[in-house]
Amino acid sequence: MEEQLPEDKLNKLLPALRPLAEYVSAGDTIDRRTLLDILSSVGVDREDWALQELQRWGNILMKAHSASTDAEKNAIESELQNRGISISHSQLAVFLAGPQPLSVEPQYIDFGCLTPGQGADATLTVSGGSVKATVRNNRLKLTLLSRGSGVTLVKVILSGGSAGKSLRDSIILQGGGGELEVPVVARWEEPLRPPRLQVCRRCNEKSLFWNFVDKKYECLNLKCKAEGPSPDKLVRPHER
Repeated sequence: MEEQLPEDKLNKLLPALRPLAEYVSAGDTIDRRTLLDILSSVGVDREDWALQELQRWGNILMKAHSASTDAEKNAIESELQNRGISISHSQLAVFLAGPQPLSVEPQYIDFGCLTPGQGADATLTVSGGSVKATVRNNRLKLTLLSRGSGVTLVKVILSGGSAGKSLRDSIILQGGGGELEVPVVARWEEPLRPPRLQVCRRCNEKSLFWNFVDKKYECLNLKCKAEGPSPDKLVRPHER
């Protein structure tokens, strides 16, 4: 067994134990770059002795990610204690290094009522370590974007559907801390069309027409010719 660190060096390095355990829990790779970042975050110089000892701690804590029995966890705690780490610190580190329960926001996705052919997208924020996301409906496409520290962003893209169609499905999220199901709903309907002709508020004639091509209201009264995005926002040509 490698010789323990002197007490002064151990106490100096000890604040790095918690962030190290959290990296392990998230399933992140414990490489040299990660170790250097952890040392910087707790204000420890990037010396060889610190890197080497932190790597030893990381190798020990990696076992906690798959430990399922108290006996296995106790054995990992003992390994840390053999490196000079106290009982309380070793117990906390092993707990933090284990897979954490999954959580997700939002807990469901309702894309609402869409026009035929219209798509939509949403983003899930998943906490609790490495995540696998699956879905059954081919109208849904998923992209996983890791944000670090056990957080994964899941981009959900919905392709367009036909009028009268609806979607009811679930996104399945799986990780070391369990499984979650996120319901997803959407429907496609033709938009309600305004009456063929309405009373124009500028000339009081029943001559207001909705132009579906240009998406605006137009007064067909040649003496008025008002137009606008809604019946109460009409402007005549000479007023522009």
